[in-house]
Amino acid sequence: MEHRTTAPDTAALAGWLRGWVTDAGAVNGFHNHSVWGTNPATFLDFTSGHTTFAGPALGAFAKALAARPDERGLDLLRRLLRYQSTEFQADGQYAHIGFQVGESATRGLIHNAVGSLGMLLALRHARHLLPADEVTAVLAAVRRNLDACEVYGGGRPGPDGTCNQEYARVWVKQLYTELADDKTYADQIPEDLAELVRLFHHRGVPDADSTGTFRTVRDRTEGGILEPAEYYGLMIVPLVLGHRAYGAPGLLEEARRLCRHVARSAWTDETGATRYHRYWYVKGERTLKSDTPMLIAGMGLTLYGIHEVLAEGPDPELETFTEACLATYARYQTPAGYFASASGWHNEADIAPSTAWHAHDLLFLTARLGADEDFWDRVFASSGRQSVLVSDRAFWAESGVHWCVRSPLTAGDLFYYGRKDRSAFAREFFAWTDREPLPEELRYPRVPEFFVADDGIYRVDRSAAPTDITAVGPLPYRGLL
Repeated sequence: MEHRTTAPDTAALAGWLRGWVTDAGAVNGFHNHSVWGTNPATFLDFTSGHTTFAGPALGAFAKALAARPDERGLDLLRRLLRYQSTEFQADGQYAHIGFQVGESATRGLIHNAVGSLGMLLALRHARHLLPADEVTAVLAAVRRNLDACEVYGGGRPGPDGTCNQEYARVWVKQLYTELADDKTYADQIPEDLAELVRLFHHRGVPDADSTGTFRTVRDRTEGGILEPAEYYGLMIVPLVLGHRAYGAPGLLEEARRLCRHVARSAWTDETGATRYHRYWYVKGERTLKSDTPMLIAGMGLTLYGIHEVLAEGPDPELETFTEACLATYARYQTPAGYFASASGWHNEADIAPSTAWHAHDLLFLTARLGADEDFWDRVFASSGRQSVLVSDRAFWAESGVHWCVRSPLTAGDLFYYGRKDRSAFAREFFAWTDREPLPEELRYPRVPEFFVADDGIYRVDRSAAPTDITAVGPLPYRGLL
């Protein structure tokens, strides 16, 4: 990919994300998890409907709306809030919490918490623009979900929990306590933060000034992984908020050490871009680091946490790291606004853009870069162009509401087709099988085709549709054959 600028185009990203929002306010998407390399199809689930893990989009749009009030933007935010605050399972947990597992998963603390975080961040930024009854409904939904999530550890962190998930719940408690006339959790929050530090924090990786967090207590006791880099915002922000609420300097210093763990574990890829590390494995005195395969889209929550730390005082190292990550976003952004998902997988995990990870990025970018005067005009504009992101083993294409994940002619395992306004996608099978044919409404019009040769990637179809083609990975795009 060609390096164009040192800052990404926030409005282009926001416009692409808006294109996945349904009339009802659901955030659809191909739910690609580019850290674990999975998506619903790998679990034999073909969900492309709403996911609560895209919740930070609500906070991002609200941040832009507060800076640039706009009736179109307000309608968008109200639809998003209405959908998320009303979609529940019978047990009080949110519906659509499966993310890369699709609708096969109906339990899990993290995706409940992130759904609440998105709504609460939206209220924090744009409450003054919303009708009072809609604010009340959001707060009631969050409280209902907090009550339902007491099935996880009784509502408090403990040795059976997962670090990032337990921190995310504390962050929900903090924002809810700030925004609601309900102090149920006020006394719990400082105790929860102290317990999380005790259970999960591990100082000394990669150096004495840095702290990582074990994913589980079992990882600490038996040897295992520290949390992957993209989750650290979930730990950093609650510590910063605790510092602001209680004036405890130890919490802020611990947040800074978490930031340094990510910044000092970073690596530089073959394009010269600064990249998050994957995670560390720690057993006793031994430490092993894995850099790749690793995401590109999805750095946003951790960068949002670093942004919150920088708000507490200057830190040249973290500022330099942030600027380097902004340049990485810019390098890997497509003309349609989305980013390459990852590198190193050599399959669809590198190219298929998840709306959820991009929502995390948009949250950071609106906080860091703000919204230009023409932000909403660009968010609601339509380019009318086809967008393709191609690698050596897979490509993503989208045109209007249609999208597909395909293999080039030199592979042959990927034939996924969907629509941005549909909650399910499908796989096309070969005509000589006994499978049902692809539904016509999912068929991609004039789907592009590519041949991957030893010296690069060539387009071989003859469609005249206006198209932007971006290549990522080890081989360059050579043009039309």
